[in-house]
Amino acid sequence: MNRRKPSGEQNQISPAVFVIMLIAAMISIYPLIWVILQSFKTESEFLRSIWSLPSSLNLDNYVKAFEEANLLTYLKNTVINTSATLAVDLVLITCLGYAFSKLKMKFKKFFYYMILINMLIPTPIILLPMYLQVVNLGIQNTLAAIVFPYYQGFAPLGLILIKNYMDNIPDEIIESAKMDGCGTYRILWSIMVPLVKPMLVTLAILGGMNAWNEYMWALVSISDTSKYTLSVGIAVIRDKIATIGYTPVFAALTVSAMVFVVIYLFAQKTFVRSITAGAVKG
Repeated sequence: MNRRKPSGEQNQISPAVFVIMLIAAMISIYPLIWVILQSFKTESEFLRSIWSLPSSLNLDNYVKAFEEANLLTYLKNTVINTSATLAVDLVLITCLGYAFSKLKMKFKKFFYYMILINMLIPTPIILLPMYLQVVNLGIQNTLAAIVFPYYQGFAPLGLILIKNYMDNIPDEIIESAKMDGCGTYRILWSIMVPLVKPMLVTLAILGGMNAWNEYMWALVSISDTSKYTLSVGIAVIRDKIATIGYTPVFAALTVSAMVFVVIYLFAQKTFVRSITAGAVKG
């Protein structure tokens, strides 16, 4: 008769699998490490060799990126745009998720799949219609021109995640709240929102990364250089290589990348747990 292995042994991975995972991790993280190293080099060190290590932690590139390349303005615009986008994303997607998961209404499946169809439409196809609509509404170069298209692009994925998460919450909780006299809005904000906080953290990370790194729509909808986002601003900084050099560009890239790297490191357990829980039902 086969003896069952202790749980500690069952969870162990073989050395070969560990080596493969380590190599995959190094391949994934190497480009970021390389960019960070270049950001600390002097211009002469970078031109001498792109593979060498910096002789010291030179912060002049960061100073030059903020003072001469207008990085602070781009960073401020991106923080405002991302914060506003997250507020819209979390509120509207939470309401949608609750409606499609727990409320009874006609044609619910039809409307649900109509929203999901947006995931199948490539962005370049709707870029021109969206731009013409923004121009006709007179909101070009405004916050609204950024926020609502970002929400439209993220809504299908966000709806799938939070609806599946809410599907795992027993309906008895809602029925008990109704018997105690709670209305729909109170059930949503006082009961459901606290229960789905892990998924809201996940949505904040995913939606925030989407808004933070998006380039194409930000370039099309914003023509005022003082309102450029960080992704577009870095492209502008890159075009100034002749005057400021290469290394400040790497400093700008490092600033852009490290924001959500740090956020993810602090929230990774919640992120993984909520994705796993939300994938149980669908």
